[in-house]
Amino acid sequence: MLLTQPNRLWLLSTRYHREGKHRRARLIKAYLFLFFRAVLPPEAVLAGLPALGHFAMNIVVHPNVSLGREVVLWHGVTLSVSDSPGTTSRLTIGDRVEIGAGAVVITPLRGSLFICNDVRIGANSVVTRSITEPGTYAGAPAVLVKRLEGCK
Repeated sequence: MLLTQPNRLWLLSTRYHREGKHRRARLIKAYLFLFFRAVLPPEAVLAGLPALGHFAMNIVVHPNVSLGREVVLWHGVTLSVSDSPGTTSRLTIGDRVEIGAGAVVITPLRGSLFICNDVRIGANSVVTRSITEPGTYAGAPAVLVKRLEGCK
């Protein structure tokens, strides 16, 4: 059922936003917050259907975020841009990225940040710089803990 699938509702709200149906998009955003305590803005750019672990509980995403294909966000993830919505500052996440529970990804002040394809970010990690090499990152600040061999 669509009402219990926050990832599909978020994708629908982004489509409505692109089509200029802003009221519908905002209603879905409000529903997602009310029932899942997730802030999933329709202004975000989704390349595919993201997987939102644990019913997207407490996931917070800034409107200036772009997600690639096969992205997994676990509960309590925060994807933040240190600038106002609609500015040129962006947080861009590549394909096949998994972000663990409670992790925070935040751009520099009025800057952008990029996470390449095939990256895993550990639970409760803090990412404040671009990640340009596939692998597993963990810690605060997040550092490479395992290189990915033969990435896609």
